[in-house]
Amino acid sequence: MAQARPERGDWLIQLRGLGNRTAAEKMRGLLVEAADAEVARDDSESYFIHELIGLRVVTAGGRDLGTVTEVLQTGANDVYVARGPDGEVLIPAIGDVVESIDLDQRTITITPLPGMLDESK
Repeated sequence: MAQARPERGDWLIQLRGLGNRTAAEKMRGLLVEAADAEVARDDSESYFIHELIGLRVVTAGGRDLGTVTEVLQTGANDVYVARGPDGEVLIPAIGDVVESIDLDQRTITITPLPGMLDESK
């Protein structure tokens, strides 16, 4: 890639070897891939969805909620879907709930909102 910049919610990119708009138009709709290390993150607390899939989710008190199997992108905030011993748990990816994400330890630690978990288990 020669250069890239955000433009009205999308990205405009210039690829090496494509010298003009006509050449670039022929590439429309094709998948462009880049290594994680080459993609700018919004901040130090931004994660790629594939990094979150498979992480263990535990409460700050140590309760195992299972493994992230899916990330729903709702528009307002992402929702992590964890499946584990108590079934499926939906975890809003907001600061009031997600305490930490540790990619090295492969865990997400949360503080559940009142009523978020079935406390009978």
